[in-house]
Amino acid sequence: MMITEGIEKSFGPKHVLHHVALSVEDGHIFGLLGTNGAGKSTLLRIISGIIQPDAGQVKVNGESVWENPSAKRRICYLTDDPAFLHASTIRQMGAFRKAWQEDYDEARLKELCDRFSLPMDEKISSFSKGTQKRVQVCLALAGRPHVLLCDETFDGLDPVMREAFRRTISEETWDRGMVTLLAGHNQQEMEDICDSVGFLHEGALLTVGDMDTVVSGIYRLQFATEEPVPEEALIPLCPLRVQRQGRLCVLTLKGDREQARQTVEAFHPLFSETLPLSLEEVFILEMEEQGYAK
Repeated sequence: MMITEGIEKSFGPKHVLHHVALSVEDGHIFGLLGTNGAGKSTLLRIISGIIQPDAGQVKVNGESVWENPSAKRRICYLTDDPAFLHASTIRQMGAFRKAWQEDYDEARLKELCDRFSLPMDEKISSFSKGTQKRVQVCLALAGRPHVLLCDETFDGLDPVMREAFRRTISEETWDRGMVTLLAGHNQQEMEDICDSVGFLHEGALLTVGDMDTVVSGIYRLQFATEEPVPEEALIPLCPLRVQRQGRLCVLTLKGDREQARQTVEAFHPLFSETLPLSLEEVFILEMEEQGYAK
């Protein structure tokens, strides 16, 4: 299990992270969604032990990560800008990693490179940015980390490779009991593979929960009536959004679905139904509630 306890971080006068508390169980994938400049990359660097928090700590299987080489060796952080040794090949990068990663598996690297059509003896610098991202993920998984931190890792991959790597990381997480944390902006990607999700905004973790709970917390209720329902009649529902199209009224709501349905039944609707929202829609609404780009 990976746990962050009350993480605080400032850079000069700028307070970047505010009491971030998070726990991810073994065998789970956590999606960290955030607005631009929310502090996602800073949080990943703290979890990986690259930078020290001003307050709080990170623990992996009960061990503090900061200045703990044994704990750090079990963590792999994939940055959004891959970096490799100058003029190195995949095979040479694998040998370099083997020198300090005790669980590094050469056979696993070859297997992954064969699967994703990566030549092991060509210079990585000659590859496209998307191909270098593929190399980065293969090297990471060959190290068999216990905690995998991905910062916009799938950006730059074509749709086929994105799906293939998502599937591979999902299988690896489940099979080995790995803790995987995906940080980025691609809500659809996270909705497809994450077990739980959190929204980070201005350094604060606002919403955290399993995927089904977070997505179902906000919903759409639509109904049609013979005569338009006056705005004041909708006030008790506290709608986040109201959309009208002729006799059709569509409400975006948060809270008790049954209570909302009963309120709408008092309008004697011709029909009514509740509709789910995507993770992207939920994220947008939550950020608008915070006053972000409203």
